[in-house]
Amino acid sequence: MRNPNKKLIVSVLVSSLILYTSLNLFLTFYDERWNETDVTTLLPEYYLDSPLESPLMGDDGELAITESADLFFYGFDNETGRTFDGLLIVPNIIHYIRYNETNFSFIDYVCLRSAYLAQKPDRIYLHSIVKEKHFTGVYWQWIAKSERDLYNRIVIQPLDLPKEIFGQSLSDDWQLFYGSDIARIQILMEYGGIYLDNDVYVVRNLSAYRKYEIAMGWGEGEFIGNQVIIAHRRARYLSLWLDCYRKYKPDLWYYNAGERPIVEILYKKPELMHRVKVRLGVSQLMDKLYEFQDWPNWSQNYDTIHLLMNHRDYLDSHFKEYGELNERNIQNYPYIFGKLARLVVPADRLPSPSTTTNGERITLKNTSHPQTTHNVNILKFS
Repeated sequence: MRNPNKKLIVSVLVSSLILYTSLNLFLTFYDERWNETDVTTLLPEYYLDSPLESPLMGDDGELAITESADLFFYGFDNETGRTFDGLLIVPNIIHYIRYNETNFSFIDYVCLRSAYLAQKPDRIYLHSIVKEKHFTGVYWQWIAKSERDLYNRIVIQPLDLPKEIFGQSLSDDWQLFYGSDIARIQILMEYGGIYLDNDVYVVRNLSAYRKYEIAMGWGEGEFIGNQVIIAHRRARYLSLWLDCYRKYKPDLWYYNAGERPIVEILYKKPELMHRVKVRLGVSQLMDKLYEFQDWPNWSQNYDTIHLLMNHRDYLDSHFKEYGELNERNIQNYPYIFGKLARLVVPADRLPSPSTTTNGERITLKNTSHPQTTHNVNILKFS
């Protein structure tokens, strides 16, 4: 007579072995799906070959997610991000779009250094029409000649200025602006990473956002801000966002970049994005930057700040007094942006302020690289 207990034990062992093998195969696949590694041996062909540039419009005119992008992130939770193993899915690279801009301004320099110090990215891509030999300005010379670690991370990436989108010519008057809105989507669809406007100041390391499919600033009652985008290259929202330009409206400022995506995508599918209401600083902060001499807890409450430099001439009441900001007048600039700039510009680049009775020297520590310190001169704010 057979022993029933022995049969039961064998059945349990076989079932456990099958379950263990299946679980390991699933976790291996899950691990590689959302990690920026070589997945060619793990993914079905349709993941690799299906185009992601733009989804098709449905028969009812509604936007439809591309099959490959939808399947790639199917079931992904953008509220929590990837948490089960702590791996980050967005590459640690930063993108700037410069097009035909050859001169590096003081603001360009301040923002680039803020990103370098806070993030220590693997690469910084400057997407440009021109070659590096045509870059000019004392601040570019500072980087190229004296700041070798920063300079060695920079890659000049050729980028053509878009003239049309889906067969529709871009407005001549706003070609650079609309072209930049389109190009940042296309760049992230190719590389993934962190896109920053040239006048975005990075306060804190952004790697906490690199566990999400895509993270952007979207304040209460506002359109989405495209000045800061942290995204995986296969984020579902990117292809839908680009498809918003099938109905291109050049006369409506920010319609395709910020308004239509909210109404037609995110109101219906908010799960496609990790929404950041405040910390990415893409709301209107002009008064705090250029009117206030004290802004409590700004460094704790914000991870990036959009400086709105292109709007100072009509929004900054002190613009006539402090027009073009540079390493000389920033020493005595009494408003908050002055403090931000002095925190990241090397001390030996800053001339001595005209008065030193309220000045002090401090040492900054990079929170992501504690071994790195930076001596800077700052002024106390009353």
